[in-house]
Amino acid sequence: MADCTSKHDLLAQAELWLDEGLPVTMATIVRIFGSSSQPLAARMIMTEGNRFVGAVSGGCVETDVYETAMIVQRSGRPLMLHYKHVENPLIEIGLNCEGKIDVVVEPLDRSLLGQLTLPAPHVNVTLCSPDQPAAPDLLHAQVFPDGNTIPAQPDTIVQDALRVLKQDYPVTVTYPDGRVALFEPVVPPPTLLIFGGDQAAVPLVRFAKILGFRTIVSDARPAFATPEKHPDADQVIAAWPQDVIAQIGADERTYIVSLNHEPRFEDALIRALAGKPVPYIGAIGKRIRRVERSERMASVGFDLGQVAEIHTPIGLDIGGKSPEEIALSIIAEIVAVRNRRPGGMLYTGDI
Repeated sequence: MADCTSKHDLLAQAELWLDEGLPVTMATIVRIFGSSSQPLAARMIMTEGNRFVGAVSGGCVETDVYETAMIVQRSGRPLMLHYKHVENPLIEIGLNCEGKIDVVVEPLDRSLLGQLTLPAPHVNVTLCSPDQPAAPDLLHAQVFPDGNTIPAQPDTIVQDALRVLKQDYPVTVTYPDGRVALFEPVVPPPTLLIFGGDQAAVPLVRFAKILGFRTIVSDARPAFATPEKHPDADQVIAAWPQDVIAQIGADERTYIVSLNHEPRFEDALIRALAGKPVPYIGAIGKRIRRVERSERMASVGFDLGQVAEIHTPIGLDIGGKSPEEIALSIIAEIVAVRNRRPGGMLYTGDI
């Protein structure tokens, strides 16, 4: 069996297999050159009987990885695999995409599982030597926000790990001696803070939760901010924006969506966000609202430069009108911003 479940689900499956007394092996992408169908740090968790979850490619090399995992299970020693693009996957083992990946395959026991499931915040570090496939000199470590490490690591590793801790995505660093470090930040989930309990808020919460966001819906109108109206939200708050921001906070991991058209609510939100380092603010409405907003704020002496860029109209242009389509458009734009992508179509017609 195979699927694309989350890292949490993969490790949960590993724990179930360990509880059954089964041997478990883990494969991890530790380095990528060029493109790859799976992201850095993608994993497969495997046990006997052709059972595995997760993936390290688009289905191109999983069989080979599994066969290697069975060798690792028998020997108890990790191995490093290298995969690149091949012209004919029927006669060669490799990738359909143009990139290359390095995959380390290792036994997964309870000790390592415990390290990988430590609570946030910290950075999981996988150190290895990809140029030594039969003996990749594998080491796992954890680096914590105060600079402490388990086990002790050189200052270079610690400083690189602390830089990665400030972001959402894993990073690979290759050092002059040929050693490679995969840094995986373990941080609390990002927060989607929705102002306005309108219809689109309901599917927006559902989409966001699938993507791993903590979700909060707020509205200064009590009738719009009830748990019955937003059953999937992690929290529902009936309060004005400034009170919500004071209670919840807003930082580099807080994404703001305003679904309320009324200027009195929107302007209160903007003032509450002054100086807050949020990565995204989106406000529903037509393009003319940007001009109207600028004029309103200027009339009271408020500098919009104090807040992040406000995306109006909110979302990507997918032509949707229903609450579900609007929510899809919004969450797609947020994902694009998180991944530092423009959000355009991948297909252009060019060869």
